[in-house]
Amino acid sequence: ASYRKITLQKYCQHACLPLGVSHLLAFSQNEERLSLRIAKTPQGPTLTFRVHQFSLAKHIQKLQRRPMSTKTLLDNSPIVVTNNFGDASAPPQVKLMRITFQNMFPAINVATVRLKECRRVVLFHLIEDDEEDENGEKRQRVEVRHYAIKATPVGVN
Repeated sequence: ASYRKITLQKYCQHACLPLGVSHLLAFSQNEERLSLRIAKTPQGPTLTFRVHQFSLAKHIQKLQRRPMSTKTLLDNSPIVVTNNFGDASAPPQVKLMRITFQNMFPAINVATVRLKECRRVVLFHLIEDDEEDENGEKRQRVEVRHYAIKATPVGVN
């Protein structure tokens, strides 16, 4: 069988747009590193990250005393938290990361959301390393965590 490379633009036209896919996450690996690419479809920016470490969901569930059922967790969109990404004065690459992470998930209308629908939180945390890269700039890492939560009202009579 012969394999053809398909460009991201053609893939978006034929698969992503008809299905309403807004972002693609693609992992690639060679002998040296594991990489993650986040692409906004159809013509948005592509962010590339080096993956330093990760945990599989099945390994986390084995460590938990009372693992949560994942069947109903994916019914509603998560609450997205971007921590340490700065404000309007942040560098352009940091702003781009923050906007991309926020737009990967549907926006939550705070006025109409029900508390029992809040079942997940996705945290993107920007960490400034002490080490410097080849250009003399400080290295930055993004830590991504996906939590299952159970929100209950407190102090309501």
